[in-house]
Amino acid sequence: MIISSYQKSLWVRNALLVLCSLAFLAVLAKAGLSYQKVTLYEKAHASYSAHDLIKAEELFAKAADITVISYGDEQWNSLMQELTATRQEMESIQLQARSAISQNQDAQVLETYERYQAMRQKYTQQGEQAAFFQQLSSHLGMEKEWAEYYTAALQEAKDQSKANLAQESYQNETFIRTLVTIPDEYFGGGQQKQSELAALFQHYEKTKLRSLTSSAPFEDVVARTAKSLRIYREIGMNADWLISQLEKYAQGEINLSIRQKDLTAFISQSIAYRKIEDVLPRDSSVLAAITRHLESRVKQAEQYIQSRQFTKATRLYQELNALMDTTSLIATAEERWLDYDPTRLLNVKYPDKKFRSVFTGTDRWGTKLYAFGLEESEQRLYFAAKKEDDSLTYLELGLDDVDMKSAKISLSDLLGNKEAPLIIIEASGKERPFSYTGLLPVPSENVIHKRFAIEADEFSIEDSTHIIVKNARGKGEQEFALFQLDDTGLVYDRKVADTVTSSEEEATDPEQSNQGEYPSDLPPDIPYEQSGQKPHKIAVYAGPGEEYDRIGQISSNSSIQVVTDLNGWYQIIFAGKEGWIRAPQPAP
Repeated sequence: MIISSYQKSLWVRNALLVLCSLAFLAVLAKAGLSYQKVTLYEKAHASYSAHDLIKAEELFAKAADITVISYGDEQWNSLMQELTATRQEMESIQLQARSAISQNQDAQVLETYERYQAMRQKYTQQGEQAAFFQQLSSHLGMEKEWAEYYTAALQEAKDQSKANLAQESYQNETFIRTLVTIPDEYFGGGQQKQSELAALFQHYEKTKLRSLTSSAPFEDVVARTAKSLRIYREIGMNADWLISQLEKYAQGEINLSIRQKDLTAFISQSIAYRKIEDVLPRDSSVLAAITRHLESRVKQAEQYIQSRQFTKATRLYQELNALMDTTSLIATAEERWLDYDPTRLLNVKYPDKKFRSVFTGTDRWGTKLYAFGLEESEQRLYFAAKKEDDSLTYLELGLDDVDMKSAKISLSDLLGNKEAPLIIIEASGKERPFSYTGLLPVPSENVIHKRFAIEADEFSIEDSTHIIVKNARGKGEQEFALFQLDDTGLVYDRKVADTVTSSEEEATDPEQSNQGEYPSDLPPDIPYEQSGQKPHKIAVYAGPGEEYDRIGQISSNSSIQVVTDLNGWYQIIFAGKEGWIRAPQPAP
């Protein structure tokens, strides 16, 4: 499509006509707004001259919204702008106050009231501003709204205080804060307010405390009173009188528990009172009394320990732990208990087990303390020890081949050494009268080595590596045999002598048996015991007298080899070694 130059000129002309029309309309609009603004300014100035500041500010504010031209006296404009700012601030305060009043937010209501009073104070000496403030406040009805609210709040707070006391219900105590937030002028002034509230609060709290102490437990009395003290501290009220009342009550209750020796009550009361230390004076007599009695109970626990009453001491420390950290004291008591009674090593670890033949001691197998014992129902030996580094070790070993009902424990320094002896368990055997088991605990390796297990008629230790066994089961039957103890256990070495039964003794030639077997003053035709006596057991001692160790026994009708006699004692060969027996006394 081809556009001619004539058409182009028409379009340009039309566009110019539209723009000119718009410009003309704009000029007319501005002229109208300018006229309106000037009119509003004139009316505002007239109202100002008539001292109707509210109307003047209202008209000025409307004129100020029209920004087409600047008009009016600059100083007067500045004054009116300040009045507009004052109005906006007061309207904002009123809006916030009404919201707080509708929600019974005492603190927020007081905040708006204080802002209002600050504005009043600000404009007191400022001429038109002061007059405008008074006119606008009256116009908005702000003081009336606050007066109605605070008058009602004051009466409701007093009524709530009375109702709480009458019903002995103290859950809702918001009236305390409400009364404090009510401005001084509603009490007749600041001094009158302080006096009236002090009297009201003292009456309320003293009556409340009497009620609580007669019905509520100690913990509740203390907690509720502390809550009141915190409130009074927050609102700036002196409540030393309430602290004195609380201290007097608490001292009496705690002293009663101490006199009655009721430690549980004392601890419970002390915990409750220590929780409110934040509201108590530093020199609280009750806190000092708690500390003194606590120290006395710690001393009592130490006296228990000194008198070996470790259970009482530990229990007391555990109870006191609620008031102080007694962890180290308990640990020390446990150590002293173990030193005194190492069996506790087993009892603490295995409280449900019943041990028999318990052995305890010190400084063996590389330990400070040790204890071990047999548990019959489980057929086991349990071993517990405290090592040099104070760590504890616990070992156990099954003994299914040992008759636990007859088992007896002994320690052998010969088999091993004094620092690491063997544990010897002697019990009834299955095929021989006795069974013997040798065990060596090695706490450093957390193991118990089973060194040997053997059944025999008799068992005697020669030295650290040799044992003489009579009629051993297996190798060594019907003989006194020498066994050697090595890393593999007991190893048969050689026969020392044959065992002799009673039937063999009777079959022996009397003349042969007399040679070297009886002292020369014994007739060869009578046995060792007196004629007519039944065979019985004769004790064998390590020396010529009963003050020596008893090393075994023989039957009175056994064949014996007498070496010598001394002061009524015979030295004999016994189980391949020498021993002494008392010489027979002649019949009366």
